[in-house]
Amino acid sequence: MIANVSAHRRANAFAQALEEQSDRDTAAEQSEDPAGSPPTAEEPTGQGELLALAAGLGALPRPQLDPEVKAVQRAQLVAAMEAMLQEGTGAADTSVPEQRSHRARGEHRAGPLGKLRPRTRLTKGLAAGGLSVGVAAGAFGGVAAASSDALPGDSLYGLKRGIEDFKLNYLTDGDDQRGQTYLDQASTRLGEVRRLLERGRGGHLDHESIGEIRRTLSGMRHDVTEGHRLLHAAYQADPDSLGPIQALDAFSRSHREAWSSLSDKLPVQLGDVKQEVSSVFDAIDEEVAPLQSLLPRQPDRP
Repeated sequence: MIANVSAHRRANAFAQALEEQSDRDTAAEQSEDPAGSPPTAEEPTGQGELLALAAGLGALPRPQLDPEVKAVQRAQLVAAMEAMLQEGTGAADTSVPEQRSHRARGEHRAGPLGKLRPRTRLTKGLAAGGLSVGVAAGAFGGVAAASSDALPGDSLYGLKRGIEDFKLNYLTDGDDQRGQTYLDQASTRLGEVRRLLERGRGGHLDHESIGEIRRTLSGMRHDVTEGHRLLHAAYQADPDSLGPIQALDAFSRSHREAWSSLSDKLPVQLGDVKQEVSSVFDAIDEEVAPLQSLLPRQPDRP
């Protein structure tokens, strides 16, 4: 018990010394004293070393959060709050608890959880930073799932494309995997075009909607082109493996009919980009045709 009390006193003494050193450093900066105030001679040797270490850490440049990361985290938190309010969880309890002035009356003593309250500037900063990271990390999963249904022009569409870029750049290895990922993204773009057209089913598509469809089709053309290029390179590197050619054949088979049906519904203003997308399908079919007999037989569609 005595040892615990001694350790507690020493910890409190160090915390107080750290606070005093922080105040001295602040005063030294204001008086343009670059040397600051070193630990006094009466301070214990161990405590002086710890204070010197804390001073050294404080002199290091503070980490700066990338503006793009900050913007993404802000969007995540806002979206999570909107979702919570829509579900009604945010308004479940709007009552304000009675405020107590126990400090003035001395009627309340710190309970077990109160002892964990941060008391120094350092621990308060760490607690605030940890809370922010925890809230952002907790909101990310739900926001990322919600962004999967976002369409061009929606608030979460940028996050959706950012997640796709992350998967492409960090979760794929080799031309074959990257090529397949590009084809998967092209399939997503095709679905987005279909849903954008369905939005305007009740009336004429305005200029902004046509622009969004054009950009989405251009993204689809780019993804199919890149997927074709990478899978072609993978096949050239290993002609004995027909996996890349089979992936191209499967993509063309599963999306050609859907694209033909969708392209007939496109406005005449999109005739140029429509032809570009059709040409990338034709390029895939031209490469697959000579090797078609070597590929596993695909079941006939009903």
